[in-house]
Amino acid sequence: MGEEILSISLLCFSMVLIGLSLGFLLLKVQGE
Repeated sequence: MGEEILSISLLCFSMVLIGLSLGFLLLKVQGE
């Protein structure tokens, strides 16, 4: 049970990181 929760939280964390980096790239492209 604990490992399942850990893997789900890691997945959510990586999704958030990807979203943030994509948003940052979009802002940089639009700013130029």
